[in-house]
Amino acid sequence: MNSQLSVIIAEDQEAIRKLLEIYAKQLDLKIISSTSSGDQFVRDCIQNEPDLLFLDIGLQGIDGIAAYKKVLESGLSPYLIMISGTQDSKLVLEGITMNSIEFISKPVSFERITSAVEKARIIIGKDLVYTKSTPCKIIQLKSNHRTIFINENNFLYATKMKGEHKTIVTFDGGKETGIEVSNSLSNIQSQCSEHIFSPNPSSLVNLKFIRHAYASKNLFGTYVIQMKANNVKFDLTRTKRKEFETRYAKYQFEVR
Repeated sequence: MNSQLSVIIAEDQEAIRKLLEIYAKQLDLKIISSTSSGDQFVRDCIQNEPDLLFLDIGLQGIDGIAAYKKVLESGLSPYLIMISGTQDSKLVLEGITMNSIEFISKPVSFERITSAVEKARIIIGKDLVYTKSTPCKIIQLKSNHRTIFINENNFLYATKMKGEHKTIVTFDGGKETGIEVSNSLSNIQSQCSEHIFSPNPSSLVNLKFIRHAYASKNLFGTYVIQMKANNVKFDLTRTKRKEFETRYAKYQFEVR
């Protein structure tokens, strides 16, 4: 990744906090805030939406684990590097299991911080799925308390899970079964261009990956859209047929 990552530092010991600030600058991280307060940490995260956190378990006010949970509850999921000198095994175990990239025990060394930050850069780089084609919209998804970014050019289709407020999104370069996200179909579509089309109330498809559309043999007046990827089929409702024909014709004209 070429973009500079932003970081919030939360550490109750001033000397260590200053040391982490020095390390962050040496690693070309943009420091948004540096605090000893758990409550201030939560406010700074919600206000600034950082990429990365240097987070101590022992903070003034609420502890680091409780503070991070509040950040997650707000809908954000910045990448986490836990830093602690605690000997409480329960807190250590909880910190390790909080999707943290690294758990660093005090005393903190530049080598350990460097290793953790480089790991974060690799993970964030993999989460940003992109193509070398014409730049387009980036779709932001929430999956398992992580933020994932998908280039619209890679988006294949999405289907609402029956009986749940969740969606399965399938994209080029991802798992064939797709990934489960908490975004609604309407939220996903609001981030996209008109190339992402809703053929029925439960689905979204990318016009770029449609193989063809044809009349359904099972229900008169209903059409079926067949995708190039995985030969997946979606019902095209009667009320959506005219809109689909207009959009698809426009798309085909644009790519000629």
